Amino acid sequence: MAARPPELEIRTVSFVVPAYNEASRSEGSHLRASLERLIAFAARQPYASEMLVVDDGSTDRTGDVAREAGRALPDGVSLRVLVHEQNRGKGASVRTGALAAQGDVVLYLDSDMATAPEEAPKLLDKIAAGADVAIGSRIQPGGADMRASQPAWRRVAGRYFAMARRRLLLADVQDTQCGFKAFRRPAAQAIFSRQQLERWAFDSELLYLARKLGLSIAQAPVEWRHVGDSRVKLGPLSALREVLDILRIRWLHRGVRPAQ
Repeated sequence: MAARPPELEIRTVSFVVPAYNEASRSEGSHLRASLERLIAFAARQPYASEMLVVDDGSTDRTGDVAREAGRALPDGVSLRVLVHEQNRGKGASVRTGALAAQGDVVLYLDSDMATAPEEAPKLLDKIAAGADVAIGSRIQPGGADMRASQPAWRRVAGRYFAMARRRLLLADVQDTQCGFKAFRRPAAQAIFSRQQLERWAFDSELLYLARKLGLSIAQAPVEWRHVGDSRVKLGPLSALREVLDILRIRWLHRGVRPAQ
């Protein structure tokens, strides 16, 4: 097991925002509004921030909208747009952004701000205190599960996926799929350089790799809301496919060993 990392003075944070055909989403959750909220949050923080918006082969004005949001930024905040020529999946977008990030901490969050940037201190405090990886959990200390607001079909599909994931990969992680995770930059480089899945199960792959590498994982309850026009489409067949990906994760990374 790797030694516990020391406490970290966070001077820069990289926010990775995967985006696919986000330009025309409903009012209040489209990309421009999300980036404006993230920029306003970042401007109030004691650290410098860079934002990496990854346009995953969009066919609308997603990239242009992100560039427009970055034209007039407050001091200490920067924004870059990275582009995939073809749509590859959220996992590929997060990996592209994380590997390009330059901050002391790399934090990815969904473009619809299902978990708001104002929740970021909960993860950053865990990283500053010594964790290599900090993940948001939609399960609250009293046991309330914020995923209860999802449609019934999605809750059922997610439940079967979680059962398989707990049995096969990560028994002690309450919520692997919350799209709100932070990494010390060396941990991000070690994990994302090994990531191979590009679909929904990639979150579980990241945490499995962290464990295989001997990195510490801290969990923090975060506020989350279901966004009705979410780009993630998880039904019974896709859930089965993701369960098969869980089996692939163990095989793909069977040779990974803790870093010295």
